[in-house]
Amino acid sequence: MRPGRAVLGLLVCLPLGVSQSGFDSSIAAPILPETIHPSQAASRRGSGPVVRVGVAVDRQSVNLSSPGGLRLEDALTGQPAGDVAPGGTLVASADGSVLRLEGDLSETPAGVPSVHVRPARADAPLYLAGRPYRGSAELRVVDDGRVSVINVLPLEDYLLGVVPLEIGPRGPDELAAVAAQAVAARTYAVAQLGGQIDRGFDLFGSVDDQAYGGMAVERDESTRAVRRTAGQILLFEGRPIRAYYHSTCGGRTAAVEEVMDRPPAPYLRSVSDQGPDGTDYCSASPRYRWTVVWSPADLDSVSRAGLAAHFGVSPRNLGRVEGLEVVERTPSGRVKTLSFHGVGMELVLSRLDIRRTLPHDGRILNSTDFSVTERADGLVELNGRGYGHGAGMCQWGAIGRARAGQGFEQILDTYYPGAVLVNAYEGEDG
Repeated sequence: MRPGRAVLGLLVCLPLGVSQSGFDSSIAAPILPETIHPSQAASRRGSGPVVRVGVAVDRQSVNLSSPGGLRLEDALTGQPAGDVAPGGTLVASADGSVLRLEGDLSETPAGVPSVHVRPARADAPLYLAGRPYRGSAELRVVDDGRVSVINVLPLEDYLLGVVPLEIGPRGPDELAAVAAQAVAARTYAVAQLGGQIDRGFDLFGSVDDQAYGGMAVERDESTRAVRRTAGQILLFEGRPIRAYYHSTCGGRTAAVEEVMDRPPAPYLRSVSDQGPDGTDYCSASPRYRWTVVWSPADLDSVSRAGLAAHFGVSPRNLGRVEGLEVVERTPSGRVKTLSFHGVGMELVLSRLDIRRTLPHDGRILNSTDFSVTERADGLVELNGRGYGHGAGMCQWGAIGRARAGQGFEQILDTYYPGAVLVNAYEGEDG
């Protein structure tokens, strides 16, 4: 796969009214400038559209500061709303339907439901709860009398705080995987513009969308990968793809409809992760193969707690769980439906619900690619493969392919077959 040469003019062609899923957006339908939401506004040349990231959502209160001080504007009128001196702190909470702003303010605006906060010095970071972020922030009251902080910044700067968390620190022979991750993360973000419009932002700054840590997590190799691929996204039939990715496929990725309540997509079909020598590219992953063993008592305790949470009932209202049985598998070999059975009870769950209901080591079950064995000693053993939902790019597979000498274009072509890599906008050096 080679990057397209055309520049698509993304900055003025992004739709405003995308669906909640964000994946039906088209970059081909232009909109009038006066209808552009701040999240679709142009930023500095080559840095992509501005994105709005929910970094602290529905909080009781939040603290902001900047070494160079802060400037506040009424988010509705754009009028000045006060300043915070260098080294000072702004504390925001809700007072009914408006903000309560306290701290080291030069003045206290009254009756304001949202304010825009930017560092007074352009080169200074914005600190939220002690963590530095690029760009600026919007503070707004949400319906339940709490406040949310939305980080507002150019897409390319946002990616600097995403890619290192999603792919981890990588060595010189793994940089193609980092570049592939940058393209996947950028594509996902573009498809999600407006995805949380009712909340006032585009993306959650968490695994609800993509992990995002601001400036504190930036790394040299991921920054180079973001800059190297600036503006490049994946399209299918002219639209940004659903660029799902996961940690470890275990040897074969899953078609998206196998593991999510999503329609099939040609670029999200099941693909083999096996190399020419028969070794899976993701075999270096610490969760390539895994085993979980429960005693009968532990299986009952874990399962009943998970089932009770899923169905919204008390664990005491459920019968004792005595065993697990795979009812049906998907074409890629993952568990599609799993039966929890015991005396006087049988409940069947599917897909992600299985993983949530059988947590292990403080997190959801590694994957749905597992077998169940009821051992002679009475223990129940799960032998599994991989980590994550299994659709789209296998990150450890991408790392293995990079180590084998594959370029990021080839990696993307493997995991998103049929998608086209294009320059949606030129990078800063483009």
